[in-house]
Amino acid sequence: MLLADELLDQYGYNEPIIANMIDAEKWGVKKESLRRSLNRMVEKNELERYEEGIYYFSKWNNILKQKTKISERAVIERKYVKSKNEVYGYLSGLAFANQIQITTQVPKNLEIVTEKNASKKRKISLRSYTLTLKKPRVDITQQNYKLLQVLDLISENEIYKEVSTTILKDRIKNYVCDIKLSKKEVKQIILKYPAKTAKRLMETEIYDVLI
Repeated sequence: MLLADELLDQYGYNEPIIANMIDAEKWGVKKESLRRSLNRMVEKNELERYEEGIYYFSKWNNILKQKTKISERAVIERKYVKSKNEVYGYLSGLAFANQIQITTQVPKNLEIVTEKNASKKRKISLRSYTLTLKKPRVDITQQNYKLLQVLDLISENEIYKEVSTTILKDRIKNYVCDIKLSKKEVKQIILKYPAKTAKRLMETEIYDVLI
């Protein structure tokens, strides 16, 4: 099977392909050889280049009469938040507060907690967004990322002050309803946060929602 066919089978159409996140050994080549292969595919119009090191397979849009394009948010998500099979980051701060509808503010600065960040905290300026990347307090998994989002939110006292405690509890309860962590696991993760977080969990009665 050709590399283009294998990549299309793995990623599908309109999904960001991050060159430095591809396991080159899986394809039996070195990273530099893989990058050259990707660039040749672009030259042959088999693959689209979003920017250096980021690619995708486009489709033809019959209505717009042009090839489809991927969004910057999709690229951000793939690089720092999740792939089809793995979660390695999550939205935090105002972006998460907006997601669960406890604020009407729509931030241009996206705060992301991610495993894909070597430093404790750094800022990156992109085309339409500024990213603040932070390292997580505990390893991020598919099972715990929602809990971590809530704990980060409660730690940042001012973010959730736009709504009543009742609304806050309701929004969080709906958001974490599918978490599959035991009470012991939840408590162990809470212990990784400052004492003020546990105190605010009690004050807002969110602790009862999580346990």
